Amino acid sequence: MNTTLKIIHEDNDIIVCHKPAGMATEGATVGKMDLVSSIRNYLARKNRAAGKTGKPPYVGTLYRLDQPVEGVVVVAKNKAAATFIAKQIKEHTTDKYYYALCYGNMADDAGHLEDLLVRKQNDGLALVVSRKEANSLKNQTIILGKGQEQRIFSGEIKKAVLDYEVMQRDENSSLLKIKLQTGRFHQIRVQLAHMGHPILGDRKYGTKESLKYSEKVGKTNVCLACYRFGFVHPSSKKKVFFEITIPQSLKL
Repeated sequence: MNTTLKIIHEDNDIIVCHKPAGMATEGATVGKMDLVSSIRNYLARKNRAAGKTGKPPYVGTLYRLDQPVEGVVVVAKNKAAATFIAKQIKEHTTDKYYYALCYGNMADDAGHLEDLLVRKQNDGLALVVSRKEANSLKNQTIILGKGQEQRIFSGEIKKAVLDYEVMQRDENSSLLKIKLQTGRFHQIRVQLAHMGHPILGDRKYGTKESLKYSEKVGKTNVCLACYRFGFVHPSSKKKVFFEITIPQSLKL
């Protein structure tokens, strides 16, 4: 796993990083470095070099990327900045864009997906459900189409929305540019899998066919990257965007 900290931008309020695939945003297992710990160590080294001592540096997590997903991550260096940006995320006024390399040749050049998502208690994964299935919710349990009961976390059913555009395609795969409208758990991964185009390298939501093809073309990580994130800066109060180029691992 690549644990090199890649800093895109830093000022008095924020640090913007390029998180590599395979690194947890935070809460990594013992013996492995996560992004938040790496940033905290980096800031501590800077403080020591400047002769500053005292309490550990503040690192505020604003959002997470799944461990196998790479891309732009913004963290706050003080509580005021964290509160200011977190409010924007909660109100859906930030802009978050992804690249996704999917299995199969998509028929449409662009599309809009709206789905109802739940999170299953038995394995923790997300699941797209129909309106009829959603309406069957009772005591944190829904009845799926084939009649089986499914326990869900917190009894919550959430709307998931995204827009996509096909950038490139070949016979077996499609490279998408995605504008995320909501930020749900595993949203992009489960929505694309539900429409029949799971992301290459995705062992949780992929099919036998997509995983076999992923292995054939050497896609070992989930081929998903957050490439652009925009928000109003806590100090300048101006809209700023930070982005990375398309990762080599996602190219056709």
